[in-house]
Amino acid sequence: MPRFSLIAPTLGRTAELSELLASIINQNRNDIEIVIVDQNEDERILPLLAELPKDLSVLHLRLKEKNVSAARNAGMDAATGEIIAFPDDDCYYPPDLLNQVDAWFRENPRYSVMAVGALDHDGVASGNRWLQDACDIGALNVLRTTFCSSLFISDLARSREVRFDLQLNRGEETDFVLRLLSTGLRGRFDRRLHIQHPRRDMLSGTVSRERAISYGAGMGRLVRRHSLLLLWCGLLTYDIARALLVSARGQFVNAGFCFAHAEGLFRGFVLPESNYE
Repeated sequence: MPRFSLIAPTLGRTAELSELLASIINQNRNDIEIVIVDQNEDERILPLLAELPKDLSVLHLRLKEKNVSAARNAGMDAATGEIIAFPDDDCYYPPDLLNQVDAWFRENPRYSVMAVGALDHDGVASGNRWLQDACDIGALNVLRTTFCSSLFISDLARSREVRFDLQLNRGEETDFVLRLLSTGLRGRFDRRLHIQHPRRDMLSGTVSRERAISYGAGMGRLVRRHSLLLLWCGLLTYDIARALLVSARGQFVNAGFCFAHAEGLFRGFVLPESNYE
């Protein structure tokens, strides 16, 4: 049985996927299983897979449905490892990360969920922006400590039972973690370890107003689903305060993105059935 099953849905990317695969090979472990869930309509990733070392365990699944949650669920069903992870096809692992994650789980057997940090190529936080460097994961911090590419889970059977919700287009990993924790599993966030992932937040210049609304609406739906009214109020206040602060600096375009995210957060909570794609 492999120690790690790395479940990587992919759609439309080749250079980034190649970087991820190279970083996995550079972990220098012989107990890794890579589960590629291919949602492309063409054969673009086949040359990449053909170049992988022959002794590397690779499962190549084809999935017509273009839904990342469906892809992750399919990957979980096929996985056989003791620890599963869900790297995006545009992230990569720093050297020795899996050795450190392996050691962490052996030293902390009470925990089944670990979330590491996320940094972009310049070393700037690109996810998991919680105010503490390490803490237990709970309802009040789960949105700031969980990021799908940075999750490692040592209970495959429970994960298969809980599964990702195909109806959620944003915040699906946070919902997944909350439901895992509700079964009695314990989770821990630790920023001392990290993955590499591009930064795509409201102030990064990489999102549109429509996408900002969509992200906010997904978050609004999520906190409503889990009855986190106080958290919703805090998130809405944070978005508005951040927008006003950015406006005071003269960054009006970025402020508009923050206001758009707040709009989506409000609408997603009040009108969760509406479409915000």
